[in-house]
Amino acid sequence: MMNVYIVIDMEGVAGVTHGSMIRTGHVEWRDRGTRLMTSEVNAAIEGAFLGGASSVLVKDGHDSGQNIRREDLDPRAELVTGNSVTIGLMPGLDSTFDKLFLMGFHAKMGTRFAQFDHTISTATISNLSINNIVVGEIGMYGMYAGLRGVSVALTTGDGPAVDESLDLFGAHQGVRVKQGLGRFAVRTFNPDQVLSNITEGAKNAMNNGAPPLEVSLPVTISIDFLRSAEADMAEMVPGSVRSSARTVQYVHEDPDTAFQALQAMVALAGIAASRWASGLYKSGDSVV
Repeated sequence: MMNVYIVIDMEGVAGVTHGSMIRTGHVEWRDRGTRLMTSEVNAAIEGAFLGGASSVLVKDGHDSGQNIRREDLDPRAELVTGNSVTIGLMPGLDSTFDKLFLMGFHAKMGTRFAQFDHTISTATISNLSINNIVVGEIGMYGMYAGLRGVSVALTTGDGPAVDESLDLFGAHQGVRVKQGLGRFAVRTFNPDQVLSNITEGAKNAMNNGAPPLEVSLPVTISIDFLRSAEADMAEMVPGSVRSSARTVQYVHEDPDTAFQALQAMVALAGIAASRWASGLYKSGDSVV
């Protein structure tokens, strides 16, 4: 028996070329983004079963976690939707799973020639480090899986995202669905050909890939925020340590506790970012 866990984001889906397509509620998100995202995950599900998978569990990993069109999802797969610190980073992932597919991903914040590069939140985070390794969301999910003994077997996304994953996790199946020309410019490939490539990549991933990434304990999380106000809020998480004006760290022997702290710090920082965006922090002071 081989069980597959899929996390799919939206920024790294072929045909997703504009910010409106990833913005929850926008007509372009509703009519195009969700359709393209669902098509890509279905292609991977097909490949996984062709390669011998016994079960597939999909986590909708973009924004609110309400993007995949459930009525159009391959009925052989189960789906985790929603987004909450209380359910953890990857609900249901444990050592009974054999393979992790990271789909539709973007590169980490600050990557050149990467479309939509960011790490978790464009509004709050400059850098994220786990055990002193600077990572993006690809690294975050892959390291969490490594702690469960689950290997990254397939990565799909733009060119820099796939390269990032290969550099971190070693040789595995990588499917480049487009090539970033800059943060807001991209050379996208034919979606039909991309779907065929994903199916083939997923099939091959079932019998190939690097071993699970070894991640030592305790887990050390370090977040560099964009502004000190966000670090002020993140520091409210019990057990966190303020290491500089914009940096908050958290260390714990239990991986679930460490990663839930990461999610909580990001959520609290988002409150500060929202206040900044709405002007509540200006208080009559000049803002340059």
